[in-house]
Amino acid sequence: MCLETNGFSIIPNTISDEIIANLLDALSNLPTNQNKRGVYGVRNLLNLLPKVREFSESKIVREIVEKYLGKDAKIVRAIYFDKTENANWKVPWHQDLTIAVREKIETKGFTVWTMKAGIQHVQPPIEILERMLTLRFHLDDADETNGALKVFANSHKSGRLDATKIQVVKSNNTATLRVTKKGDCLLMKPLIVHSSSSGTIPKSRRVIHFEFSADNLPNGLQFYGS
Repeated sequence: MCLETNGFSIIPNTISDEIIANLLDALSNLPTNQNKRGVYGVRNLLNLLPKVREFSESKIVREIVEKYLGKDAKIVRAIYFDKTENANWKVPWHQDLTIAVREKIETKGFTVWTMKAGIQHVQPPIEILERMLTLRFHLDDADETNGALKVFANSHKSGRLDATKIQVVKSNNTATLRVTKKGDCLLMKPLIVHSSSSGTIPKSRRVIHFEFSADNLPNGLQFYGS
């Protein structure tokens, strides 16, 4: 699959069992969520786990990123997801419209300021989102039984979509379930319309989600993870 054409692509067997084991060892040090359901989602992964930042700067990752964004690309956010029996959530159809920044500075074109997990988020101009790249490294197999990602191919070319326009995309297109194997890397454009269902046979679906950009933000704004 062509990333630019379809908005997503899968690179099989990107990371070895050894790398996966090292990442899982690092993730085991994350603090348990207060609701006692275990660690199932962490937004500020780069700050919490130096090994994850080190992985984001590794040759394996940089070769993928630089192919699409060039040598100026930098890691701007890392998130950890794990669907389990106790945290078997459903994610509705959406686009990734926000970026994480270090502080709020009112700037033309930057709207919908929100705080998530104590981190400032904002919707940037569409051009910034169009130039970004997401890499999702799968630490487990993912299919329909444990909530694999579903996407609408080519939907990233339609710009920022509100709920009504996303409904039109759903009505006029057929979604693709992105079955991935442990060690695969799923590349996607943030603006692609995507979702995931609850697992029918819940089991771990651990994913490290990286976002990269080669842009410098205006007016003193800085990406949170850079």
